[in-house]
Amino acid sequence: MFQSLIITFFVVAASIGGLIIARKFLGNTDLRNQHDITDPYSQFVAMLFAVLLGFMVADSMQRFGVARETVQQEASSLGNVFRLSEGLAPKDCLELRELCLQYATEVVDDEWPMLAQKKDSPKAWAIYRQIWSRCTSYEPTSNRQVNAQQVLLSSMVTLGDCRRLRVEALHSGLPLVLWIVLFIGGAATIIFTYFFSADNLHIQVVMVGIVSLVICLNLFLLATYDDPFSGDVKVAPTAFETQIRLFKLENKVK
Repeated sequence: MFQSLIITFFVVAASIGGLIIARKFLGNTDLRNQHDITDPYSQFVAMLFAVLLGFMVADSMQRFGVARETVQQEASSLGNVFRLSEGLAPKDCLELRELCLQYATEVVDDEWPMLAQKKDSPKAWAIYRQIWSRCTSYEPTSNRQVNAQQVLLSSMVTLGDCRRLRVEALHSGLPLVLWIVLFIGGAATIIFTYFFSADNLHIQVVMVGIVSLVICLNLFLLATYDDPFSGDVKVAPTAFETQIRLFKLENKVK
């Protein structure tokens, strides 16, 4: 966060410095004579940039929300597997519940810090495969166990889908070319403010500072939501932590 504030300060200062330099070399009279031409061009550039930036911010916030819902669904499906295992034979139930607890613990303690580096845990994948193996290789001996296994497999399908979506979300950020387009668009929007001349320079300095500040804040907002598992605002493993507490509580009660 502090680094973002420093960058914003320098961008705003550079924008104001550019205005002062432009005023010095172009002169008020020449700038006023070009207002009729400058105005439609500046509106065109600003409108295109605003639409593009707004769309990108909205898209990144939507992807962030989807990632959070995916994590919650993954944890919920794991909880369903844990509880539905009660319909199996006692020995298989204990083994499956232990694997569920191991998976949740591995995700919270080891895999979650790795997500910020766009990596996932091989150990979590191994435990996930063991859970699948227990569910698919189980041979039911009663109708109750048959029904329990069917629902278990359905929950495992959801768990697997959500886990894959979570891992894929690590690589779904904006490509570099779009970031370049956004930075060029922001710079062009700020530069176009130099081609207008207000009678009071101080007022124009404030306006240019506000424009550059708003652009920087929106770009930082985009960067914050673009990666849902790192940065100052990120998806937390709260859903898995809740399941771990419930798993331990239910094991103790049982």
